[in-house]
Amino acid sequence: MTILRLAVAALVLLACGGPRIRDVSSPKPERDLLTREEIQESTGRDLDLYQAIRSLRPHFLEPPPGVRSRGSRASIPTAVYINRIRQAGLESLRSISASSIEEVRYLTPTASQNEFGPSASGGAVLVKLLKPSP
Repeated sequence: MTILRLAVAALVLLACGGPRIRDVSSPKPERDLLTREEIQESTGRDLDLYQAIRSLRPHFLEPPPGVRSRGSRASIPTAVYINRIRQAGLESLRSISASSIEEVRYLTPTASQNEFGPSASGGAVLVKLLKPSP
């Protein structure tokens, strides 16, 4: 009878796919955060920041679905902040080397409007540059 119970338990485990083992050695990157480490490990490390983001987190550069300016079909542009200073737009990312970045964070339209006001209602890309070493 004990052998029968073990066989049934083994069949149940096999049918359920067995125990789940989570691989902690390579964590899944955060969807709205791009870190220096991730940039340095990618082929984008030698590119400008715009190209690096386009290859690693393309949704940072796409207009959010359904966010339009009042009375217009045009999307509200994504705001760009470098070290918390507002920039002219996404094109400003082309003048920054990807290797000079500490992190890049994407804020959804709601989060960016809550943090920066109505002028950032199309979402925001927050760039934190590396601090120069003395």
